[in-house]
Parts: sequence; structure tokens; C-alpha cells
Amino acid sequence: MTGPDEPEVVLFILDAGGGHRSAANALVAAAEIEGRPWRFRIVSLQEVLAPLDLGRLLTGQSMEQTYNAMVRRRQTLLLVPILRAFQWLIRLRQSTLCDLLGAHLAERPPRLVVSLIPNFNGVIRDAVHRCLPGRELFVLLTDFADFPPRFWIERGVDRVIVGSERAVAQAVEIGVPRDRVTRTSGMVLHPRFYPPSGPDVRARVRGELGLEETAFVVLLLFGGKGSPEMRPLSEALLREPGDVHVIAVCGDNPRLLESMAEVEAGAGRRLRRLGFTDRVADYLAACDLLVTKPGPGSLAEAFHQGVPVIVACNAHTIPQERYNARLVQERGLGVAVRSWRQIPAAVTELRRDPQRLDYFRARLAALPPNRAVFEVLDLIAETLETAAGTPERYALPRERGGRGSSQGTGSTQ
Repeated sequence: MTGPDEPEVVLFILDAGGGHRSAANALVAAAEIEGRPWRFRIVSLQEVLAPLDLGRLLTGQSMEQTYNAMVRRRQTLLLVPILRAFQWLIRLRQSTLCDLLGAHLAERPPRLVVSLIPNFNGVIRDAVHRCLPGRELFVLLTDFADFPPRFWIERGVDRVIVGSERAVAQAVEIGVPRDRVTRTSGMVLHPRFYPPSGPDVRARVRGELGLEETAFVVLLLFGGKGSPEMRPLSEALLREPGDVHVIAVCGDNPRLLESMAEVEAGAGRRLRRLGFTDRVADYLAACDLLVTKPGPGSLAEAFHQGVPVIVACNAHTIPQERYNARLVQERGLGVAVRSWRQIPAAVTELRRDPQRLDYFRARLAALPPNRAVFEVLDLIAETLETAAGTPERYALPRERGGRGSSQGTGSTQ
């Protein structure tokens, strides 16, 4: 438990997509489990900068609303030009944005600031260094790689925390000193992905869902809001030969969940539709294959649990996620196709080729264990120790459990 005199660490997030908040929640949960002697405070940058909403200046909506609507409607072909225009507006109003953010930080000065968001790190850097002299800014990438220029990594930040060698190289190329770049063993995952040893999760979850041990199970996971492709994709998978079983996680999308009821009713128990859930770790353990968009969160979770993936990557894919599809293909961790319409045939091909599926599993098993969430906590502890001069205060309270579990298969380059 922390007390009122414990240092505070601010985590800046945006709700443009779900990955930034998910990573922040993972850090908070891990710190609570380990009894870390500091407080995390999650701050929405959208709320802080609301008086000068650059998204409304550009599109008439908040930046979060604009981004999420474009992704939901698959209007992503325009994301790159809109992104560059948005970045130009940020640079144009950087001084005013810095004043707003600095005033917020001065009201309740934290001991350390961690940014889990792109685009604004030049503003956050200037605000921290101007208003919190002697305090540091960490930038924690929630993507496998940067999408330069001025997306994630900026010169002058105190530390960049990345989960791949590609991102390390990008940081150094931009001009961040190598000793200011921390390479974690993967992307930050929630502690629920590090379960203590116990009964076989796969058998237990399959039993809950009424799935036989020999069934070939495909998990569909398309972010926290699902995706319109999920219904036609489920129908196409169920038409493929071989009695594939499908777990479709529709997320926080009641309309999609209701639409999938009709498919479920005609699938003869081969489709299980689910709404929003925090049990993704369990459903990954129960499946043989994950079908997903190439988002870093879902991929990192699958890599960690040794589940091969199929992703679609094309002109509609979010720009910062295109590298992820290439990573899947090049590292032998699954299959990347050009369209979701090619996914059912790719699933059938893998089901008929167990040797190829085993190859993917072996490549996943060879990855180093992903301990990123704990490594970030250790780095924060070291920083607070240096600032306070009392290392014993921030020492790890007890030995960790579950980090080296059989399901922990790690991250990628």
C-alpha cells in the first residue's frame, strides 16, 4: 500500500485506440501486485489540452473521436495526410500547448512523467523540463516500432523504452544517445498474462466453452470495439471444410454482438460469440490460431502465449501497424495476407499442414520470455532511487511469481 507521502508517477495516455490505456492499466496493476512504494496517476492528455483541441481545429471533432471513427469506418487511407497535418498543427501551437501542460503539471508535480502516447512527446518534453526542473520524461512505445518523423521518438527526452531492436535503431538514428534507450524483452502486458502455475488453462477454458480437446479453434480478436469484418469472416470460416470452431470476441460493440447471434444460432455450436472481456489470456490459451488485425497489443499477447497468428495488411492498415505484419511474416510467427477475404483459405491451409503450424509454434517458443511490465517497474524504481538517494526504499518487495510460466514465450526483434 502507498501512503500520501509516496512519490507520484504520471502516465500520460490518449484513448485514440485502446493500447495506451491498456499499457497504463497493466503498469498500475503490476505495481499494486508487487507493492511498489509509489503512486501511478493516469492522465488523459485529451482532457488536459481540451481548451486548445487541435483535433477540432482540423476535423471538427476531438482527436480521439476522429481517430477512432476513422478506424471503425475503415477510412484509414487518409490517416497519413491527416497525421502529418495534425503534427504540423502541434508544432505551430507548441508553445501554447506547452503552457497548458506545464500549468497542469505544476498544480500537482509528479516525481517522474511517463508518456505512453505518440505525436505530443516534444510538447511533453518541453513542459516537463521547463516546469519540473530535475525531473525526467520517459517515452514508452506501445508500438513495436516508430513511424517517423515526430511520431513516438523525439530528441531530448530523458529515456526511450522500446520493445524491439528496430525501435532501438530508430531511436539512435533520430539522435537519442544509446545509453538513454532501454530495450525491454517485449511489449507491456497485463499481469493476468503471468498466471501462477496451476491446472491446465487450455483444458479448463475449453471445458467452459463446450469445446472438445481435439477441436481446431480459431480466436477472432479485432480490438476493443470489434470490426465489421467479423461477421462475414466468421461465416466464411464456418463454411470452410474441416469443422473449424470459432471464438469471436466482439468487444464493446453491442450491435456487432447482436448481429453475430444469428450466425451463432446456425453454426451448430461451432461459434462462440463474446462481448467485451478481460479474459483474452484464457481464450488465447484455449485456441490453436489467432486471427487479428496487426495491432501490437493482440500480437504481443499471442506471441507471449505461443499462439500462431494470421493478420491482414493492406492500404487500409493503420500506418504504424504495417511493420507488425512484416514482423509476423519475416520472423515465422504466422501468416500475413492482403485481405481478410483470404483469411479462411489461410486457416484451412494451416489446419491441413500441421508441420507448418508446428514450425510457427517452435519459432514462438524460441522467443525470450516477455517480462516488459516488470522491467519498466524496475527502471522506474531505479530512477526514483537515484532522485531520492534512498535505494532501499524502492527495492523489490518480494520475489515475483508467474513470470517464467510455461506460457511466457516472449517478444520479438
